[in-house]
Amino acid sequence: MLDSFKILVLNYSYEPLQFCSARHALTMVFGGRAEELESAGYFVRTPSTSFKLPTVVRVLKMVNRNRKKGLAFSKKNILRRDNYTCQYCGASNHFLTVDHVVPKSRGGKTNWTNIVVACKTCNLKKGDRTPFEVDMKLHRLPRKPDYQFVPFNIPSGPDAHIEIWQKYLPKNILAKSVAF
Repeated sequence: MLDSFKILVLNYSYEPLQFCSARHALTMVFGGRAEELESAGYFVRTPSTSFKLPTVVRVLKMVNRNRKKGLAFSKKNILRRDNYTCQYCGASNHFLTVDHVVPKSRGGKTNWTNIVVACKTCNLKKGDRTPFEVDMKLHRLPRKPDYQFVPFNIPSGPDAHIEIWQKYLPKNILAKSVAF
């Protein structure tokens, strides 16, 4: 249960940072790194005591984000940029991986403009060739996201959690979320 519930983590300035598991949120609260702001009435029970499960926590030290550099290049952010969808066939329910459009063996770089999300089937079909050589077309050309890119998706959860999160999330994040 503690890994399935998601908790909203806010920066010291109340800016949303990420969602984490309830287990991690409790670890941060009990370790003195965060404080509980809201709870939806769920409890975690042990043989001797019970704890309120937080819905929103705030870290107690400011987390500095360098927005000038933009979004960090990572597999997680590539998946987010491409909306967890294969850029060759459009599938989103298959096992997804990342693919170099121009293969590394042919001088392709590992950067925003050469990496796309691909399902395992398309990645194996393409192999060590370019999409043109195997007659595969990209749905969208890869590019570096601008600084407005939403760095996280709102997870599903109990209605009480979602109602509480709405108070802390900016309207542009709520508008882009499929959960609402």
